[in-house]
Amino acid sequence: MKTILIPTDFSKNAYGALYYATQLFATKKCKFIIVHSFESQVSLLTSRVNVSKTEAVVEDLYTETETKCEEVKHKIILDTNNKHHSHTTIATSLPLSSAINRLIVKKQVDFVVMGSKGSTGAIDILVGSNTLAMLQKIKKAPLLLVPQEFEYKPIEKIAFATGFKRGFDTNEIQPLTYLLSLRKTIVKVIHVHKKEKLNEEERANFHQLFELLKSSEPENNWLPETTHMYNSILSYLNKEQIDLLAMIYYKHSVIVRWFREATVKNIAKHSLVPFLIIPARD
Repeated sequence: MKTILIPTDFSKNAYGALYYATQLFATKKCKFIIVHSFESQVSLLTSRVNVSKTEAVVEDLYTETETKCEEVKHKIILDTNNKHHSHTTIATSLPLSSAINRLIVKKQVDFVVMGSKGSTGAIDILVGSNTLAMLQKIKKAPLLLVPQEFEYKPIEKIAFATGFKRGFDTNEIQPLTYLLSLRKTIVKVIHVHKKEKLNEEERANFHQLFELLKSSEPENNWLPETTHMYNSILSYLNKEQIDLLAMIYYKHSVIVRWFREATVKNIAKHSLVPFLIIPARD
């Protein structure tokens, strides 16, 4: 059974991400955990001087948030009516990223699914936090970003973008291979390059990846680099009608230019398809 964590701010966008997740895993037994952090409200409404007031406010926020979470839970049950799925709710006064990281460990979360939004490119989400910060803060679980008002359709094509600068292992790419196993899905490995050939190390990593993905019969796609790498990727996504983009997010490697923070952030800002960010196993 998979455990899927869905943060919510009770917006239409957050509910859309929850609904997308229920459809993506429709045929699998899953436990969905709906979590809301009211940490920012606590700081706004409480006083450092009056401790009793703080306690009363926190108690009221717990009650209010638990009620709203239950409403979301009942709505998704009515909307999906899936006997394979169970749902729980959590209200917390912890900062959202701290709550998510604790739950990932405590509940053995397999995927975190969030809505992304913002036509201007700023993807502000969930109680004053933002997606770009979450890329850095969420650890030990893949993060799936679902664009605002994105209508679910079965995934037929997944693009996996990589630079072949590092090796791969079965556990690291397991989130990708699991999505590929949900239905007959094409995986297109895309590599944006300036040079025509891989060096010896890159070739070894290339063959390693294709061996790990061989059951899905991966396709190799080389894209010439334009002014910005993400422009090359986004153009390819549109042209090939890709249903989901996946990447491994290397946080600290100075040699992997492909996955530096700027590249992932730019793609997160502009992607019009769900975007799976897999944490690297450093």
